Amino acid sequence: MHTKYLRFLSFGAIVIVFVIVIYQFTKTNEFGSSNEENPNDKAESFFRTQSDGFSVDPFYLESAKSIFSPDGQFLRFDEIIAKAKSGDLNLISELWNLRRQCPEGSTREQCHEYIKAFIQNEYSGEDAKKLLNLLTNYLKYEEAMVQLDSSSKAFTNAERYEQIKQLRRKYFSKEDADLIFGLEEATADFSFNRKNFLEETKNLKAEERIRLYEEYRKKSFGAYYNAVVSREPQYDKFETEMDLRQNELNKLSGAERESKEREVRTRYFGKDGNERMEKVLREMKEEEEKISKLEIEEKNLLKNNPNLSNAEKEKKLMELRIKTFGNKELAEEYSRRLEYENSLKNSGN
Repeated sequence: MHTKYLRFLSFGAIVIVFVIVIYQFTKTNEFGSSNEENPNDKAESFFRTQSDGFSVDPFYLESAKSIFSPDGQFLRFDEIIAKAKSGDLNLISELWNLRRQCPEGSTREQCHEYIKAFIQNEYSGEDAKKLLNLLTNYLKYEEAMVQLDSSSKAFTNAERYEQIKQLRRKYFSKEDADLIFGLEEATADFSFNRKNFLEETKNLKAEERIRLYEEYRKKSFGAYYNAVVSREPQYDKFETEMDLRQNELNKLSGAERESKEREVRTRYFGKDGNERMEKVLREMKEEEEKISKLEIEEKNLLKNNPNLSNAEKEKKLMELRIKTFGNKELAEEYSRRLEYENSLKNSGN
């Protein structure tokens, strides 16, 4: 609801994780203990006592002017609604931006009083009432989320997210739910169903599969599609196309595949960008070849010298690694990485 800065959430398949984490964070007293000495304690909080959420203590109305409006440049109400509907503005993100500006030591309820005061100061009439109604219902929903147990392993991520969506409909009309959660929910549905799309189209020609994928995104995101596309990093677009082409690329000869990959990279990153990426790919290939050769040499060393002590064994292995990587630092870095990978395997992760 703070519209001075337009910050956008990065969406993806892990949207369910974001939802659960943000509300688990809400369980803690983010703004400090209400028992701490604080000059704001003298101001009565209306959060619990006013059912409509519209009454604000004059203390907060005056204080909010200096807290949230130093420059006084905010979007109009109609601009807020339009940008929220298109996905260009995330109301939850803006609420958290406002929360971060509340005075240090404010309780959760006091911070919300400051935010309500900001809305009443900045907007008027039905516009202020609409924003305050959204805020009040969101705070009630937020508290209900704390009580929702979404941790059970009996549910899939999609089933857990459906629980959250149903809870939201208890506090918001469809129109308001779309305004606040629309893009997030569209992204979640897209992510949960993407695997089915990829499976159903795996035997299609690459160009047709790419075309259908974009149609699938347009249908999934609807009014949010343009906002999603405008924020999508170029590298993500490249990775998506390469993924969609993978089945077809696997059928090409080595030279044909390299040519096609070069064509796609150049289209996204230009000639210079492709050359930089090819350099990195060459270095990665050389690194893989070094490690493959080293693994064979280490295996032969241990096989041919079964009676070495642990100290002698580590010494011989380090000598091989230094020879392979060219210096002790890189050899030790490889040893640490190998040890970490082995610990992960042993732990079953």
